[in-house]
Amino acid sequence: MTLARHFLLALVTVCVTVHNVMAAEVPRRIVSTNLCTDQMVLLLAEPGTVASVSFLTADPHESPVAHLTDGIVLNHGQAEEIISLEPDLVVTGRYTTTAAKVLLRRIGYTIIEVDTPSNFAGVREAYLELGAVLGREEQARDLVNSLESRFTQLEQRVAGRSFGSVLILDANGFTVGRPSLIDQLLSRIGLVNLAVQMGIGDFGQVTMEAVLLAKPDHMVRMLYRPDAPSLANQTLNHPALLRFLGDQPMISVPQSWVNCGGPYLADAARLVLDAVEDVSGRAGL
Repeated sequence: MTLARHFLLALVTVCVTVHNVMAAEVPRRIVSTNLCTDQMVLLLAEPGTVASVSFLTADPHESPVAHLTDGIVLNHGQAEEIISLEPDLVVTGRYTTTAAKVLLRRIGYTIIEVDTPSNFAGVREAYLELGAVLGREEQARDLVNSLESRFTQLEQRVAGRSFGSVLILDANGFTVGRPSLIDQLLSRIGLVNLAVQMGIGDFGQVTMEAVLLAKPDHMVRMLYRPDAPSLANQTLNHPALLRFLGDQPMISVPQSWVNCGGPYLADAARLVLDAVEDVSGRAGL
């Protein structure tokens, strides 16, 4: 079989993969090799059934569930690591370590691939599908229903109110537009994402001149290793930007809360809403 054929096999859809896995027994040794699928299995799987997650998830700067990795083997997504763990299910991202997935499939391991969702409906679907595979349907329903309930409460809190415009500004001037989970998050708490008006898709860059001309009412930065020196982060300390902000600080949101679709999206939304309500209150709005 050609190498090209192997790579085509690696790109089977998650729905087909889920169907095949659901026909098997509930997995007892689960290995996850992707930051986002790590979060999913740690939140959903029966305690004691997660044999390994990726090394990134043990880092609190990368993952909000780092505290759940104690005693769990960490992997780097390599086939030889996974084989030594003797898993009965490997959960991974659609584009994670493709060569390893091809090899593992060839020798008979069961693999489920999960796409990163770009909207809340996708988050719900991904958790419910994985919950069915893990035999944890009730836990998955509880998790997604809790997430939706928390957002409903936030929407009720902002009903009939508008907090103006907001712009995400990250290192090197990167921002987030549409379609994206972050854009939906901002909309649900009464904010207009200026990146969309700038024509930015799910991810793109803006110049400092464009930021200043847009005059956002609020600015959000993604907090990632704030104590580590980085030239890329100097964008956030540009003198013109600091002068524009004045005594109104940027709203800092831990990047790990929004990297993956899951319950921590509600924490990020609440943090942003608390901050913009505080600004509005001080401005007498």
